[in-house]
Amino acid sequence: MDSFETFDSPPRDVITKVLFGNKTNLLAVSAWDQTVKFYDADQPNKNRLLYNLDWESTVLDFVFFENDKKMALADLNKNVSLLDVETKNFFTVGLHNGPVRCVRYHEPTNTLITGGWDKKVRVFDLRSSNLKPVVDVDIYGKTYCMDLARNFLVVGDSMKRIYVYDLSSGLTGFANPETKDGVLKFQYRFLKCFPDATGYVLSSIEGRVAWEYFPRFLESESQQYAFKCHRTKTPNDSDVAFPVNCVDFHPKFGTFVTGGADGLLCGWDGISRKRLWKSSKFNGTVASLSFNPAGDKLAIGVSDVFQLNPHQSHSPSLHLKHLKDEFRPRTRH
Repeated sequence: MDSFETFDSPPRDVITKVLFGNKTNLLAVSAWDQTVKFYDADQPNKNRLLYNLDWESTVLDFVFFENDKKMALADLNKNVSLLDVETKNFFTVGLHNGPVRCVRYHEPTNTLITGGWDKKVRVFDLRSSNLKPVVDVDIYGKTYCMDLARNFLVVGDSMKRIYVYDLSSGLTGFANPETKDGVLKFQYRFLKCFPDATGYVLSSIEGRVAWEYFPRFLESESQQYAFKCHRTKTPNDSDVAFPVNCVDFHPKFGTFVTGGADGLLCGWDGISRKRLWKSSKFNGTVASLSFNPAGDKLAIGVSDVFQLNPHQSHSPSLHLKHLKDEFRPRTRH
C-alpha cells in the first residue's frame, strides 16, 4: 500500500492546478473556489498552509519564475496577472477576449505567453505598462493545453491541432509554427515538454498518451508512439477509458508520471516504453500533480468527478508522497 500524507486546509472546490516552485518546496494550489493557496511542503506536520489568496475569478493556470518570487496567473475572467509572492501584491498585465487557459514565462524575452479560449495565443512584455500584447496570433481552436521548454512553445487546441513555435531567434518565431493534426484521436487534455526540450508528451480524454519529438530531433517515425493507460475492464471484458488529466517529468530521472480520472497515478519510462509504478487508488480524480525540484516529493490534487460514481461525492484533497526509487529508470537495453 502506498503511503501518502494528506494536507490540512485543502481547497473547497475542484482543483485546477498544483505546482511546486522551480527552486523551492513552496507549493501553490488553485481551485474553482476562486482561491490560490500556498503551502510549505517542508513542514513535517499536516498544517502546511502558509497563506490563502482570494481571487476575483477562478485561476486556471499559473507559473513561478524569478526564483519563485514572482508568479503569473491566468484566470476565467480573461485576465493575465503578475503576483509578487513575497508581498502578495498583484496587478493585471494582459487581457484576452475569453477565459485564459494557459500561461508560461519565457525568460530570454522577459515575456508571458498565454493561450485562451478566444482562439488566441498572446505575448505580453513585462517591461510594458499597457495591457496590449506584443504578439497576437490566431489558432484554429481554443487553447486546451500548452507548455514551454527552453525556446520551444507547444500549444494543443480544441480542434486537435498541435502548434510548435521555435523562439530561439526571439518572438519572430510566432510567424511560422510547425503544425500537426490528430496526434491522438480524442480531445487533448494535457501537454508536457520533455526536460531536454526535444519533444513532448500529450494526453487525451480517452486514456491514451502520445510520445512525440519535435521535427528537428526526429530521426525515425518509430521513435514516436502512443499507448493506452488509465483504463479498467468491465465484466464483459470491454475497456473503460478515463481522461489522463495531468503529466509531469521527474527532474532527475527524466521519467514521467500521469494522473487519471480513474483516481490512479502511473510512473513511466518513455525511452524504454515501460510502466515503472502504479499507485493505490484515490477517492476521486487526480486533477493535477507536481514533482518538487529535488525529485523526492510528489504533490497530488484530488477532486470529485462524476465519472467515478454519480451517487458518491468527495471533498477535494491534497496529498504528498515522499519518493524513493519509484521513478528511477530500470536498466535500458
